[in-house]
Amino acid sequence: MKTWDIFYQNIVQSGLVKSKDKVVLAVSGGQDSICMLHMFWRLAKKMQIELLTVNFNHNLRKESAKEAQIVKNLSNKLGIDCILENINVKEYSKKESISIETAGRNLRYLSLENIAKKYKYNKISTAHNANDNAETVLMWLLRGSGNFAGIPQERNIGKKLSIIRPLLPIKRKLIEDYISMHKLPFCTDKSNFSDVYTRNKIRLSIIPLCEKINTMAVEHIFNLSHIHAIENAYLEEITLKCLKKCVKFSKRQILLDLTMFLQYNEAVQYRILKNILPQKKYNSYINLIMYKILSSDLSIYKISDDWSFCVKSNNKAYFIKGKENDREAI
Repeated sequence: MKTWDIFYQNIVQSGLVKSKDKVVLAVSGGQDSICMLHMFWRLAKKMQIELLTVNFNHNLRKESAKEAQIVKNLSNKLGIDCILENINVKEYSKKESISIETAGRNLRYLSLENIAKKYKYNKISTAHNANDNAETVLMWLLRGSGNFAGIPQERNIGKKLSIIRPLLPIKRKLIEDYISMHKLPFCTDKSNFSDVYTRNKIRLSIIPLCEKINTMAVEHIFNLSHIHAIENAYLEEITLKCLKKCVKFSKRQILLDLTMFLQYNEAVQYRILKNILPQKKYNSYINLIMYKILSSDLSIYKISDDWSFCVKSNNKAYFIKGKENDREAI
């Protein structure tokens, strides 16, 4: 199938966009987001929708001003309003003690949400594609998160706003073909070719190797993600019901009733721990906590600088926040 056909079929079948929706388009100026902008313009000819383009200057690269102008010019040409936003990623990264990559992502989503609410738009669309999804799944696998659901096609932010990703089933190669066929202007972010970031290492080395083994590797990972997301939603519903019966939250501790907890299926037990684990939600931490519960190991396990875990002899376990002497008082 061609790029437009996959996009339109996905929109219709999944109901990501409906008549009278107002959609904010996050457009960086790269091929993916330019493709998304152009296809939404075509979609607006078929459906009664309102569009708004938003571009972010992260103040990290000299090329950002040029990218913003390309997005602005194309939006104007297509008759779509465009907002150019400046965000100080370095300052935010330093303030929150997080990576530049994480800081940029957090600020973008926060700004998009604020813009959508300010102008009363009900959807935010990003240009994540099938390759992005495959990279995410492999990155989470290598980090030990154990989540194969990948990037969600839709995520609700409250009752009246959601983030959608209509390009998610589309491979990057098809997007490049679409850009070429329609002769659309775009910019190339040179940082995408740096192997400093984990995602880029996966993009530049691991994905091409996977596709040498099987040319359908990216599609197979997407199909795995789709199935896992459905199973994940079902298990999560069951887990939350069980969690309410065996977990109590307070300001400085999370109490786990082991008598109730150990009655549940092992899969539900692991999911409960992943839901309530305050920090570092990796499989290795969950496995160790499960071992301490099953072996009745009463020693204190330090999860992070802020949180520890311990099992007490009264069939209770605790995640505790605070100093060592506070824990001893439990």
